[in-house]
Amino acid sequence: MSLAHRHIGRRTLAAVAATLAAGAALAVPSAQASPVAAPAGVAAGGGTATHSHAAAGGAAAAVARAARFWTADRMRSAKPVPTAADPRTVDTAAEATASAGPAGRVAPSRRGTRSATGAVTMSATAAEWYGSSYTAPGSTSGKVFFVGADGGNYVCSGSTVNSAGKNVVFTAGHCVAEGGTGRWYDSAPWIFVPGYRDGAAPYGQWTASQLWSLNGWVLNNNRAHDIGAAVMFTNGSGWHIVDYVGGQGMEWNYPLVQFVYQFGYPSRSPFNGARLYYCSGTTYSDGGHEGINCTMTEGASGGPWLDDFDGSFGYLDSVNSWVFWNSAGFRYKWNGPYFGNNAMNLYNAVANL
Repeated sequence: MSLAHRHIGRRTLAAVAATLAAGAALAVPSAQASPVAAPAGVAAGGGTATHSHAAAGGAAAAVARAARFWTADRMRSAKPVPTAADPRTVDTAAEATASAGPAGRVAPSRRGTRSATGAVTMSATAAEWYGSSYTAPGSTSGKVFFVGADGGNYVCSGSTVNSAGKNVVFTAGHCVAEGGTGRWYDSAPWIFVPGYRDGAAPYGQWTASQLWSLNGWVLNNNRAHDIGAAVMFTNGSGWHIVDYVGGQGMEWNYPLVQFVYQFGYPSRSPFNGARLYYCSGTTYSDGGHEGINCTMTEGASGGPWLDDFDGSFGYLDSVNSWVFWNSAGFRYKWNGPYFGNNAMNLYNAVANL
């Protein structure tokens, strides 16, 4: 699966919280940047990476611009990113699945964050609130804020992931680019707020230097490749984000059926996007994608699915991609892309940045 990117400038979990209380294509935000297109002669989803450079300005200018733009009012009024199609009508079986190969894993990074303790055994299809912003995964998960192709202010969810560069956040492809159009969410800065809770940003806000995804998503709108990644600038003190808050592990080409914990910031009613929620359960094949039963609503898009989760850290096995609802509008399950060679290629493209 080919990649593209753009540069800018430089369980019970409740028991865990109680214990703590006791003791491949990318775009970077730029109003002047033009959409990325596949090179001549390269079919959408082909093996060639594409990229485009945004307006110059450097890290300091990009971070300052993000701070000016994302006021508290704008954050509160940002909406869940719209999906390209009603997921109830999507023919999942008609979509190409991610190619598979040898299984691979990257271990989590526990630096910069406290770990929770306690048994992790509960299966919860009804979304439950995760109670701490100061331990992983509350510190490694966060809200994403960006300006969409239509100029609106939107939110998604995401998670830090360990890598050599210590700068990477993974999310959904539709949180970095509008699928099937080649258009990137680049009209204002793209930021990640780890540990977001009730409007507070305990670890500050971090500005993306690069956004990445897969051409299968960006050019073909194929949900099998709805994976995105952001490479973050260091903060004002020179910290890399994974060194500051920790980073989850990542895996690819593991069995599609796994017991996972799924996190996100659901924003559509009855939720309001103010806090991190989770579901847990065993995934299943849903037209070649990973399915999981969960009542989180839109806004959770891009949140992590963690395999072998120990109460603090696990391995990113998928991300929230599309939510399904019944005739009454009740959200009851999510799909996530299977992490095969496509996820491996995306990770390898950003790991050293």
